[in-house]
Order: sequence, then C-alpha cells, then structure tokens
Amino acid sequence: MTWAERVGDLARTTALTGINFLRLFTVILRVVTERIDSLIVALAEHGEEGIKATEMGARTYIRLPTLVAWGIASIVLRAISLVTVFARQIATTGDELLRHLAEESAG
Repeated sequence: MTWAERVGDLARTTALTGINFLRLFTVILRVVTERIDSLIVALAEHGEEGIKATEMGARTYIRLPTLVAWGIASIVLRAISLVTVFARQIATTGDELLRHLAEESAG
C-alpha cells in the first residue's frame, strides 16, 4: 500500500465519520420536532370546540379577554406546529442525503 492510498483511505474514513456524525444531529432534530409537534397538536385539539354563538350578558366582558387570549394561543400553536413540520421535513431530507452520501462513499 502506497502513501497516497493510505492518505486516501484516511480521508474517506474521516469523511464517513463526519457524515455519520452529522446524521446523528438530523435524527435528534427529527425526534425532537416529532415530540414537539405531537404536543402542540394535542394542545390545539384539546381546546378546540368549534364555532359557537357569542353570549351576550354581564359576564361576557369578563370572559372576552380569555377567549381572545385562547384564540391567539391557538394561532401561535398552529404556527409553531407548521415550523416543526418544516424542520422535521428538512431533518429527514438531510438525513436521507447524508445516508446516501455515506453509502456512496463506502461503496
């Protein structure tokens, strides 16, 4: 084995190690985003009762800020859910790319 072949093997091994190290982060990101997304979806579905008529009365003004806050929280939860879905898709695509690179380099 020549010196150039040894350096080439070392470079390939180093590249494969780096690729697999990056895959570790993509898998962790995917798992974390799946957990966060499932929690957000559960929270958003738990409080969703559908559209109903607004009650008119003396207590309506007391409940109105709570209803508005819950509506804003629901919108924020759905926006965060969208972000976690995109992050999970990016992590999955990145993991597939890195896996493909690792299999191509090993072969």
